Amino acid sequence: MNEPIYLTGKCYWACVVEPNTKFDEHSWSIQIVVDDDNRPLIEEAGLTISNKDDERGDFVTIKRKVLRRDGSIARSPFIKDSQNNSWDDTLIGNGSVVRVRAIPYQWKFAGKTGVSADLSAVQVIDLVSYKPQAADFPVVEGGYVNENAENIPF
Repeated sequence: MNEPIYLTGKCYWACVVEPNTKFDEHSWSIQIVVDDDNRPLIEEAGLTISNKDDERGDFVTIKRKVLRRDGSIARSPFIKDSQNNSWDDTLIGNGSVVRVRAIPYQWKFAGKTGVSADLSAVQVIDLVSYKPQAADFPVVEGGYVNENAENIPF
């Protein structure tokens, strides 16, 4: 079962340049939209297809934990552009089209079993630049001014 599969599709929540550290289990991860082209491969691999009833529709999450079982730090996934050039630190935005190299594996934990996939590499085919949402407010003339604060964006 450790043969890699290659999934192509739109991606969401791509945490591949830097790992996602919001939760206890730090990991590099990406969600790939499941469509008619990649669905057979995903189903054949036994990966879990999710749906949050939003714009993504069906999707599969591929990830790699930062810490291995032995406590050592895992290597980050390789990231390449469409011509196989090395990637810079550009963040990959929702709706980008990517090809993911994933290695399915079976797991067993707390009496449950399943199949997940290790995020080995990402090739960015069509980049949608990530644009953080601005939380800027207009300046209010005559309002309170904190003389000790730095101008830090939200």
